[in-house]
Amino acid sequence: MIDIQENVPLAPYTTFEIGGPARYFATATDVEGLREALLFAKRERVPFAILGGGSNVLVHDDGFPGMVVKMSLAGMDFQGVQVEVEAGVELMDLVRACTAHGLSGLEPLAGIPGQVGGAVRGNAGAYGANIGELCRRVRVLNTATLETEERETASCGFRYRNSRFKESGGLVVVSALLELTPGKPTEIGERVETTLAKRAARNLQCERSVGSFFMNPVVSDPLLVERFEKEQQVRCRDGRVPAGWLIDRAGLRSTAVGGAAVSHQHANYLINTGGATAAEVVQLARLVKERVLSATGVELQEEVSRLGFSSTDDSRRVPDPPPLP
Repeated sequence: MIDIQENVPLAPYTTFEIGGPARYFATATDVEGLREALLFAKRERVPFAILGGGSNVLVHDDGFPGMVVKMSLAGMDFQGVQVEVEAGVELMDLVRACTAHGLSGLEPLAGIPGQVGGAVRGNAGAYGANIGELCRRVRVLNTATLETEERETASCGFRYRNSRFKESGGLVVVSALLELTPGKPTEIGERVETTLAKRAARNLQCERSVGSFFMNPVVSDPLLVERFEKEQQVRCRDGRVPAGWLIDRAGLRSTAVGGAAVSHQHANYLINTGGATAAEVVQLARLVKERVLSATGVELQEEVSRLGFSSTDDSRRVPDPPPLP
């Protein structure tokens, strides 16, 4: 029987370390436990939310008035070039395990925080690769029927930082079947370490954040794209310009609202400098979007998920920003 707790602080379960308590909280180590927690939420007539590694979520200062289920399903089953991996496995643990089994394909995702379930839900990616490209099947729990279902790749709706599972809160990722490429563990390991070194060079590991806060937008202005490519000496992927570069153009690096700030190391990271509130992060995010739109004509969209927020929570007034450079 699953252990259901009350008034559990959620901040320690997130990389932002921000947010209030969950009215109810449970840890699911298998599908039956997940089903039991959701049944409890239905009986109590309260909303529910699924929490993975807490690396891409901002929790409201008042917390969440329902059931939060922490995903801890942690199985991995290797069969040839395929691995069936459960949603609660840490993504980096999966990368290491695949390396040991001589399976290549996940190296560009090394160092991305969070769990497999969240990575599949948000089609996590880096350096031109994403996890959706490797998925052959996803097993989900339908929260309406509380039955498990299998979705083939074609029905998963994978696209840039999105999927059918992210758009529909009624489908909870339970596991994913990934198909990889055989290779030498030593060579795969070297590529993993190269990716980790790139991340370490940005000195972001010690900052309390959710990683990239905004999605890289498709930019229709050819002059802006040309300026980026000339300045950075790289080509845009699919017409997308990095959000961090646009935020820099708006002169926002290190800008702060209370304890929330734009990272000095990476402009697309909003960080908790110590004691930041969710309200301050929301205010800072609005400020960034308004300033980037004013300076570049590009509208940024958030990558982060919000937990416990209503549609009116974004209406708090943002402090007047300094003049544009």
